[in-house]
Amino acid sequence: MHQPFAMPPSVRVPTDYRGVWMRTWLHPSAEQPAASSTWARWLQTSLWHADLRVPDEAMAGRVSAPLSALGPEQLAALTHQSAFAGCTRVDAHPQGELCSWLRRIDYQPPALAPDAAWIVFDAPDRIVRIDQHSEATETWERLPDSVGVFRVLSGIDEQGQPDGRLLMQAGVHLCLVRDRRRPWPRGLNPGHALVDVLLAQPEHALAWLDQEVSFGCLDGQTWRIERSTLPEREGLALPCAMQRWRTSDEADVTLAGVTTRWQVLEWTQD
Repeated sequence: MHQPFAMPPSVRVPTDYRGVWMRTWLHPSAEQPAASSTWARWLQTSLWHADLRVPDEAMAGRVSAPLSALGPEQLAALTHQSAFAGCTRVDAHPQGELCSWLRRIDYQPPALAPDAAWIVFDAPDRIVRIDQHSEATETWERLPDSVGVFRVLSGIDEQGQPDGRLLMQAGVHLCLVRDRRRPWPRGLNPGHALVDVLLAQPEHALAWLDQEVSFGCLDGQTWRIERSTLPEREGLALPCAMQRWRTSDEADVTLAGVTTRWQVLEWTQD
């Protein structure tokens, strides 16, 4: 059963958080060297976020093909990816602003600690993220074409219920999220890596890897996908259009020639 996307927190994040952020620097800990080669994007609207990170390890043997056509080593490489989507909360404290990412969809199994970090703006379009539970420090920069238009839509089934999809737009940037259909094993303890879960039950590997978080840009009415948890989606150029209904919080989305009905969660233009 999919979580009800129509029930976000009531407090919006500060407006200077909104946009698409690109990670430019990572310092995991005092014992590990700094790194910046991971492809990382964070799309943030007033309430919602989507995040995709594809490190070099996930690019090993990467080809544009369905999961069913990939070999064991190629599938194992995908487990290094991380991706998630959900709601965002920013709390003000005397020592600064604490940002929490409340994940409703996650490519990786549940973590031991919540995803929260102290955020410091050292420029209007650059932040430093200091993890609350570790020594990791990251620098993120906002992409200049990721402001102005903010939309978040939830896919709905024939009964009008959330179906596990989110479509998010910030400026010209568009992200499609689709949850996996197979839930994690019952009783799975937090802290396991995705590769460990797949090794324990390899017969379900394809089902657990079949979760989509795709990032790209709109070029007119064409969505060009740059990076995705599903390699077969990368490089696609798909016709895309969104039309909101005047009489309800719903919209028609045409993607790759197919029009479906979605629920509007956010629809703003600065």
